Amino acid sequence: MKKPILAALAAVFMLCAVLVGVVLYRALTFGAPQPAVVALESLDFSIDTAAVRLGEAIRFRTVSLAGAEGDDPAQFEHFHQWMQSSYPAFHATARREAIGYSLLYTWEGANPALAPIILLAHQDVVPVPGDTVASWSVDPFGGSLRDGAVWGRGALDDKGSLIALLEAAEYLAAQGRRPARTILFAFGHDEEIGGESGARRIAELLAARGVRAWFALDEGGGVIDRHPLTGAAVAMIGVSERGFGAMRVRATGPAGHSSLPPAETTVSTLALAITRIHRMPLERSLEGGPAMDMMRALGSELPLPARAAIANEWLFGPLIQQQMASSPPGRALVGTSIAPTMLQAGVRANVLPAEATAIINFRIHPRDNADTVLARARAEVADLEGVTVEWSGEPRNADPISSSSSSGYALIAGLSRALSPEAPVAPMLVLGGTDSRHYRAVAEDVYRFAPVVAGLDEARRAHGVDERLTVENLNRMIRFYIAIMQTGEHP
Repeated sequence: MKKPILAALAAVFMLCAVLVGVVLYRALTFGAPQPAVVALESLDFSIDTAAVRLGEAIRFRTVSLAGAEGDDPAQFEHFHQWMQSSYPAFHATARREAIGYSLLYTWEGANPALAPIILLAHQDVVPVPGDTVASWSVDPFGGSLRDGAVWGRGALDDKGSLIALLEAAEYLAAQGRRPARTILFAFGHDEEIGGESGARRIAELLAARGVRAWFALDEGGGVIDRHPLTGAAVAMIGVSERGFGAMRVRATGPAGHSSLPPAETTVSTLALAITRIHRMPLERSLEGGPAMDMMRALGSELPLPARAAIANEWLFGPLIQQQMASSPPGRALVGTSIAPTMLQAGVRANVLPAEATAIINFRIHPRDNADTVLARARAEVADLEGVTVEWSGEPRNADPISSSSSSGYALIAGLSRALSPEAPVAPMLVLGGTDSRHYRAVAEDVYRFAPVVAGLDEARRAHGVDERLTVENLNRMIRFYIAIMQTGEHP
């Protein structure tokens, strides 16, 4: 009797030993090699002058033109005139086209056989709400330079990138240097409200001309000073961004006096529908998006327990999902997010409304699409009488995932490593939206990255109080863009 028990225990022990061995082997071999460092040439430009010009650019109140009272298109016109006078060498060599208030510059390369590069930045900024002005330590549109930084609305998002691009181009043009390949500079004027009149129109113009770029590069990624996964600096290159959809949920029912309510009113039915859709189960996984590639790129930097769990998702999948679900950024990386944001119902406290509506915001993960999300939401409320679910406006699916093994990615990653050798490079899913999504049809790949080193708290200043860009980061951006513009032949 004892022999069978001992044999069974031995088998269990062997199975556990094999399992542990597999888990450890996969953990220790999990990861991907880092791209090679791209050498940077020695540069001699005045970063102090560049910082002053960024401050001047911030003083133009180029708030997105949303058709609201107080919009000031003249600010964009004055800004354009300032660009021409501030960067004469670049404007003398590049062709400038105005598309509404957006600008497209074409700097012809020495070798027309090479595919061009599209470099993006946007001129517009978000407003500074009146009730937040007192919280600023500086004039939000003063462009002041202090404490080693340029302060003001747009310093991070996105005039820092725009000025760095112009500084880089002016530096090269003033020396009579010409890029190897054509560089297209696309400066939209309405990124903060969707880019429909700016980036979309520029991209359509380029498509009509048959442009097919090597890659397009925009804002959206950077060097996170203390990455949540590693606790150290990590350079994150955006290879996709989530889609967007506003779902309208509508409930209808009999109107009447609130003293004699039915078992369910339109408002209570709407509340139930919102709750069901908000909690509907959508897949959350490292697969189906850039998350697993990000984990592989950071494999050697992760603590062993985390590396073992991620390398063996087949075993620890539920644990990983639980951990990811513990924070909003984690949930956003592995699945579509759902956020009820608007409600409308009733006109008086004692009147039962005949209609109640809600808007639920979806940020669509690359694994999902708007059609399947809508179908799932409708299924969740199919038994609720009087409830309808539709997209409000045209939803937008996530941007296709760009390659993290292409020559364009290797160039961007290699330059990042040259500027921040301590920071490994990884692909990422951009959680917000950028102009770059409009350029998918005119570029092999679309990337989102600037070599700005910032902690998460610093990054939150964009759209917030005391937005700023350090002079050191401005210097890094200019050096980065000069190298991009001088890149050699397309491998």
